[in-house]
Amino acid sequence: MPRLVIRSVELRLCVFNDVDAQFAFDEGEDDRSLESWRRNHRRYWERGAAARGATWLETDEIVLERFSVVWPPEFADEKLTC
Repeated sequence: MPRLVIRSVELRLCVFNDVDAQFAFDEGEDDRSLESWRRNHRRYWERGAAARGATWLETDEIVLERFSVVWPPEFADEKLTC
């Protein structure tokens, strides 16, 4: 049973150093600062790459996603236009 349904509203390719403070804030993790976003995501990607026997580089492309909650109604974002 789904607990939440989301709709992707933006997908963007960039490199690590191109992520801006607004994206970090909007993601809402830790203290919402760009510094904590970079620290935590760097650790995550380095650990994931190491588990595959690879090395993660800050020049690797990453995907940034923005989404809206569409269900259940009590958690849904403002009305979306398609």
